[in-house]
Amino acid sequence: MNRARGEVRAAEAFHAAQASAEYVYQTQRELLEDTRGEFEYGEYDLEDIPFDVPDGMTGRVEVIPTGDGASAWITAEVFYGNQSRSVRLLAKAKDVGVWNNAIFAGAGASGKAINGNVDIRGSVHLLGDGEPFIDANGDGVWNPAEPYQDANGNGMYDPPLTVTELNSSFSGNAFIGNNYVGISFELESQIPQIPLIGGLKSLGAEVRVKHGRIKVQGSARIGEEFNNGINKGKVEGTFVNDGWTGSPGAGGVFSDNGTNNGYDLDDLVPFPYINGLGAQPYYDPITGTTYSTHEQFLNDRSLTINLPAFDTSMNSFQFGPDANGNMMRWDKPSGVLTVQGIVKVNGNLNFGQKNQTIRFDGRGTIYATGSISVHSNLLPRAGRVFPIDAALGFIAVRDINLATGPGDAQLKMMGAFYAQGIIRSAKQNQIAGTFVGSYYDMGTNVPNIYQVPELARNLPPGMPGDKPIISLKRKTWRERIPTEG
Repeated sequence: MNRARGEVRAAEAFHAAQASAEYVYQTQRELLEDTRGEFEYGEYDLEDIPFDVPDGMTGRVEVIPTGDGASAWITAEVFYGNQSRSVRLLAKAKDVGVWNNAIFAGAGASGKAINGNVDIRGSVHLLGDGEPFIDANGDGVWNPAEPYQDANGNGMYDPPLTVTELNSSFSGNAFIGNNYVGISFELESQIPQIPLIGGLKSLGAEVRVKHGRIKVQGSARIGEEFNNGINKGKVEGTFVNDGWTGSPGAGGVFSDNGTNNGYDLDDLVPFPYINGLGAQPYYDPITGTTYSTHEQFLNDRSLTINLPAFDTSMNSFQFGPDANGNMMRWDKPSGVLTVQGIVKVNGNLNFGQKNQTIRFDGRGTIYATGSISVHSNLLPRAGRVFPIDAALGFIAVRDINLATGPGDAQLKMMGAFYAQGIIRSAKQNQIAGTFVGSYYDMGTNVPNIYQVPELARNLPPGMPGDKPIISLKRKTWRERIPTEG
């Protein structure tokens, strides 16, 4: 009889340990949003878990982060009479929000998300979802009479990519890497050092493609087979639903998890449209106001300035500050442009001229209701580190064009760049930061884009998609050896 009672209690203790560990695991997601994916120590009594337990059953659950904070052991121990059971799981979290990438692409057109000769260091996340539309007849596909979001302004609806269509094509010397090997000293000296993970310098680069295949052709590569000294070679993971094509195709991909993993985030990460169909409400944590769209927030909280063009030959000027602290100041003698808060330009903005260098300071965002074109070097003020000490963001309702003018060449820039339409980066630009856009045109001259991991934690104000989105995964699970009662 006592033996049977002990077996029943052991089973009940095990189920309680399993359920309490699972409950605490599920509650971590909301907590991780506040810390952008870093676990914090926590301890929970069994009475904190919302389910009924027999009288006399006690226990606790402990959350113990690992060294880098991106993983944690969740251990549940339950005691019932002279029986005890323990369950332990290893949880891994990551902020997979749009700004924790080098490039994030939304709608995508067949073969056009990324096309050609480009050197990307950091994560790449490509949706290929097609343009949002109103499904008036409920058939699940766009029909000609139905309104849609013309994100790239081509006058036609771009549907989701199919399993046989190309999302992106990498050719020539195109590369997606996990380190900063080859970065210019001018950029590297004004950004934080690359993180050290497991003794290797690593950007934690992951490649995700929701719709459409990836073509890897010729000398193009994703990751490197071997480490380069203390610089990690392989990317952390690839998650591609529709597979690889080209020659060598998957043979040119070097990833810790191989090449056979499908897209793992379902619909967790949408493209952050700021207006029109697909635009989501935006919550302003400063005022506690929820706006119907991000555009409404930007219009309400920004300072409108009359500045269709800016370059370093202009005399000193200042706009603001307004009641919200928004301001822009150009000091010609020092060559420093200071932006605080959000400043708005109606229509298009031409920024800089060839052979110029604009040094920026402050933490601000320039928002244009049309397109933004940048023709000059764009770097932090001397002594500042991007994005810790100084950060500049660009928001274009239409497109962003980088070094697309005559004579623009080999520019160096730092910033957070968002375009609801197309981002074009021509020539041999070297850019530290992140691109977020519906589509990309990267040209043929091997532009470089270097992800700066600290940018997601130190964004300029008001950037679309600025909220963290946490991916939480179980890595291991096991029952521990019970304590004899």
